[in-house]
Amino acid sequence: MLQRLSNVLCGLRAITQFDRIFFTLCQRLLGRKLGWTIYAKGRLKFLVDHLAGDQSGTRDCIAGPMYRELFKEMQLPRQLRLLDLGANGGGFPLLCLDLGFEFSALTCVEVNPFTHSRLSLNIRQNIGLRPKILNVAIGGHPRELTLSFPSGGTGFSIYGAADGTANEDALIEVLTLDEIMHRGFGDEAVDLCKMDVEGAEYEVLLGDSADSLHRVHYLVIEIHAAGSARQDALLRKLKTQGFERIKTSTACDDVHLFVNRQWTDSSRS
Repeated sequence: MLQRLSNVLCGLRAITQFDRIFFTLCQRLLGRKLGWTIYAKGRLKFLVDHLAGDQSGTRDCIAGPMYRELFKEMQLPRQLRLLDLGANGGGFPLLCLDLGFEFSALTCVEVNPFTHSRLSLNIRQNIGLRPKILNVAIGGHPRELTLSFPSGGTGFSIYGAADGTANEDALIEVLTLDEIMHRGFGDEAVDLCKMDVEGAEYEVLLGDSADSLHRVHYLVIEIHAAGSARQDALLRKLKTQGFERIKTSTACDDVHLFVNRQWTDSSRS
C-alpha cells in the first residue's frame, strides 16, 4: 500500500514538470484503462503508454534528474550527433530538445517492436523524418533471435524480459555497435552516445565489434550488475579506448558519464 502511494506521489510530481497540468491529470484520472497519455512541455508533445510501463523510460527521462544533471558536465555543440541505444519511447532525444539542442544526426535503437512504434511516433512528431529509428537489438556479434515481447516497459533484455507479460514473439536482428554506427553515421564521429541495453553492454563492449567506440566523444551508460571481474573488464576496455569516468548520476548510481580524452572530430569543419 505504501509503495503504491509512493508511486502515485512520484507520478504526480512528474506531471507537474509538464505543461497543461490539469489536462494531463484529467487524462490520467479519466483514462486509466486506456493508458495512453499525451504530455506537452514547451515545443515537445509525446505519447506514453502507462499500461505498458513506458513512463519511466520516456516521461521521467525528461522530468527527472538522472540524465539531465549529466549535461552540466559536457561541452557539446548545439547541433548534436546522437546515438541512443535502448531508446524506449524517445525520452533521451526529447530531453536534448528540451535543453535547447538540435540534431545534425540522430540514430535511435529499440529492440521491443511495441515500444519502437511509440518511439517512432514521438521522434517523427518532434524531430521529423531524418532520424534513423532502428527496430533491432545490439550485441557482440550479428545474429537473429526469436524473442517474446511484453507491450512495453524499461526492463526488457535480449536475455529475457525482466517485467511485463509477453504478448507476442518476433524475429529480431542483432547488430554490433560497429554496424549500427556505420548505418547511422557512416564514418562520422558521434558527440554523445547513451547506452541502456539491460546487461548487453558487456557483450557489446567486450567483444571484437566495438572498434567504432573511439569515434564517440561522450558516453552515458547504465552499467548493470554483474560479477566484479566482468565489471572490471568493461571499465578496462573503456579506458583502453580513451574513456574516463567524470560523473555518476546522483539519481541512479548505475548510470555513468564518460568522456573520451582521445576523441577528435575530424569530420566537423
